[in-house]
Amino acid sequence: MSPFMRKPLMRSAALTIAVMMGLILAGCEKKPVVAAPPTKVTVAKPVTQDVRSYEIFDGVISPLLTVNLEARVPGYLNKIAFEDGAFVKKDQLLFVIEQDQYIQQVNLTEAIYNEAKIELARQRALVKDKATSQASVDKAFSSFLQSEANLKLAQLNLSYTEIRAPFDGLMGRHLIDVGNYLGSSASGIKLATIQQINPIYVYFYINERDLLKYQKRYVNEENRKSLINALPVYVQLQGETGFPHKGTLDYSANLLSTSTGSLQLRASLPNAKFQLLPGLYGKVLAEYGESRKAVLIPARTVQTDQQGDYIFVIDDNKKVERRAIKTGQRFDALVEIVQGLKDSETFVLTGFINISNGQTVNPEMATVAPIPAR
Repeated sequence: MSPFMRKPLMRSAALTIAVMMGLILAGCEKKPVVAAPPTKVTVAKPVTQDVRSYEIFDGVISPLLTVNLEARVPGYLNKIAFEDGAFVKKDQLLFVIEQDQYIQQVNLTEAIYNEAKIELARQRALVKDKATSQASVDKAFSSFLQSEANLKLAQLNLSYTEIRAPFDGLMGRHLIDVGNYLGSSASGIKLATIQQINPIYVYFYINERDLLKYQKRYVNEENRKSLINALPVYVQLQGETGFPHKGTLDYSANLLSTSTGSLQLRASLPNAKFQLLPGLYGKVLAEYGESRKAVLIPARTVQTDQQGDYIFVIDDNKKVERRAIKTGQRFDALVEIVQGLKDSETFVLTGFINISNGQTVNPEMATVAPIPAR
């Protein structure tokens, strides 16, 4: 190849190499880094609300009154006028014992009474005319009183043949069937049981440790007794949310049980819808102490690690700060913050799993619902 042809080829190769080097260098240039947007979180102010301290106990529902319905006169049981387990009204007829013999006894004693009454009036008229002695008048008067007493006794026995409800209440099952003879018994023959369940009682117990803690607030007997018929009590049955049944403490035992080391307490609750039945178990919430302002946040926002409980708060620059806190009592879904958070500060409500201390975030304000009124 001539020197003249070799030069154009060398220039072409050099140009190709230059172009390739330019492309390689262009590919190696760094692209600008685009910053990630701040993490979105929901934030809120804590709820400030009046609350009272409380304790929760195990309780059992008991009837206000329990009465055994008994036959007080002998005779055959003629009628049962209620359905087992039915709710009955006061004075409603429940049982009827055969009445014929008692009706006839009333008729007999009434006739004797009327005769004695007439004889007494005749003797009193005769003594005015001095036609009889005072002894005869006294005897007639005694006969009158005896006949009057016998009549009232016969009428009372007749009334015992009808057994009626002593109050509005819930009937148990009948224990004697129609047609059975009810003999004489000094203690009576039990026919059924009736219970008054509106209002109704709940019994619960406070142990010695909690009682001593309570007495630090109410150190004298006068303060403790002042809560009777005044202290609000709330009851929750199994499966219920919150404590929907409200009542009032109406009894406190004077002595601790030596066998259990606890003090018996009792509350009375209205039960118009009969939701509370004797024998049911439930949780009893009893409030005590003076009302106070509390800083409350949702309990689910409180996190825990080896250092203790903490939450995330947001400052004016939208920067996250991990804040150690101390919690108090829980009120439904909210928990009281007794240390570490002011009511004017903003805390992270949701999204706290994806953030860390010192991180800048994109907050969206929300509100926290207060504790519902009991």
